[in-house]
Amino acid sequence: MTTVLRKTFLCLLVSAAVVTEASACSSSKPVAKTSKSTTTSAPKKKISRGEFEEEILAYTNKFRQSKGKPPLKLVDVISDEARDHSKDMANGRTGFGHEGFESRIDHVTKKMGRVAGAAENVAYGNLDAQGVVNGWINSPGHRKNMLGDYTMIGIGVAEGKNNITFFTQVFIKQ
Repeated sequence: MTTVLRKTFLCLLVSAAVVTEASACSSSKPVAKTSKSTTTSAPKKKISRGEFEEEILAYTNKFRQSKGKPPLKLVDVISDEARDHSKDMANGRTGFGHEGFESRIDHVTKKMGRVAGAAENVAYGNLDAQGVVNGWINSPGHRKNMLGDYTMIGIGVAEGKNNITFFTQVFIKQ
């Protein structure tokens, strides 16, 4: 295993382990779990943000369907929150992680009504859509969120310094 791959694998394991220990947010949301990841893969091809998000949705739903789970519906209101979070991380307005997660869910609740459960995955790196989804799949905390009992998803992608992309998935169950 190359040094880069070994470091990436270790980073994913450490990230998932840390987040799993403190996965519940302090809110009245029944299932507010979060996970984060950093990794690298093949350089991403240049496509529009919308196409990138659609590819992430396709790989996420392909994985869910392979495990007998129904596909998630991409919802603009949720994606707006995910995009804003990715932009904030990319621009350094917030650190990499889940700061403001409960506020994002509160915004979704105000626009869509009651939220019974929510979760979030974040990642950053020089990744294409398949690379980021595979990183999440191979990390227990992220995988659990991806296979959760959610019906909707929001996806946000934003490019930061040095062409590093920040990713956010917000999962919602009403």
